[in-house]
Amino acid sequence: MSCSQKPPAKEQTFPAGFGCCQRIYPRKRALQEFVLVILLLVFTFPITQDYEWLEYFAGTGNLTRVMASSQYKAARFDVMDHKQEPRERSNFMDLTHASGFALATLYLLRGMADNFGAHFGMKCSSFCKVNVGTSARSPCSALGFEEYPSVQLGNMLLERSCCLILLTTCLGGVWSLEQPSGSLAEFYPAFRETIRRIFDAGGPSAVHQVSWWMGHYKSRTPKRHWAYCNSVRIHKLNKGVLQGWKKKKGDKKVVTAEKYVDREGRKRWKGTPALKGTEVYPVPFAREFCDMLEDLKVTCKGQPQLPDPVPSAVSSFEQLEWADKSVWRYLRLESVYNYLRRHKRLTIPVEWRGLMPKRLHEVSEG
Repeated sequence: MSCSQKPPAKEQTFPAGFGCCQRIYPRKRALQEFVLVILLLVFTFPITQDYEWLEYFAGTGNLTRVMASSQYKAARFDVMDHKQEPRERSNFMDLTHASGFALATLYLLRGMADNFGAHFGMKCSSFCKVNVGTSARSPCSALGFEEYPSVQLGNMLLERSCCLILLTTCLGGVWSLEQPSGSLAEFYPAFRETIRRIFDAGGPSAVHQVSWWMGHYKSRTPKRHWAYCNSVRIHKLNKGVLQGWKKKKGDKKVVTAEKYVDREGRKRWKGTPALKGTEVYPVPFAREFCDMLEDLKVTCKGQPQLPDPVPSAVSSFEQLEWADKSVWRYLRLESVYNYLRRHKRLTIPVEWRGLMPKRLHEVSEG
């Protein structure tokens, strides 16, 4: 199905029974902090499920632009979309800030039930090979050198992205996480735990990995990428072996890195200004993704089944436990919860008031 043949969308209202919270972790090992954040959003904002496409870490936003031009209701999120003023405490477009993660979660809740897509082109600077000398990351030590702020930032972005991926799956949506080849994000403990949970719910074919050459999509460089997705149709991105690239480019080759020898005689290399441009998805790639979207949505897997009979939301919540700090070390949702807990529009139902403290640290640390 091409983008021009997108079926008509129907608006839906978020279910009063909070089904996603009961699906999100059917076992006791749960991110109770994240469920609390979801509940506060539901108790605060009217949620109409009408979005069909969401793009996080959007950058120039070619994917969202193509989706919107094909009549999908789409939204994009990127820290560059809002410049934080000195008087502002939080940036609502930054996933590491309380308002930013709250807004990102709210828009996922607004995704059409069982019929939307979310893409995460996560910031790769802390996970790529270029940064290994600083981050000290490896497949066996993906957390990296945790004393560096840049490493802590990368860890938080990935862990919070994993939460959003789990929520997308529970809402019946299709998700994709993209990184350049060589990124160590796939070895990160929280990401591995996320994939394992989706496997547990949807079976061994619930998540797929694909690699492709961006040169097949008229990129200025051949650049290899990989992605994880909960639909087998993601493999359509792989166009096979890249042939004739050097002959095609000739003398117009774009140099993205330069080699040099430092003062101690060690061979090193550094990125050039052209490296930044390789972060942009070519328009032909965005069109290919748009053409795939309906197939991706129909074939996505991993959504947990609701128990039969379905228990009350309160009893389901009471069985949950706090996040395992050995896996989710940088999630830090206390600030998000406390930010939402003070909202003027928050109306907590009577049966929930005893379960929602005024400040989250009173429970998670006490």
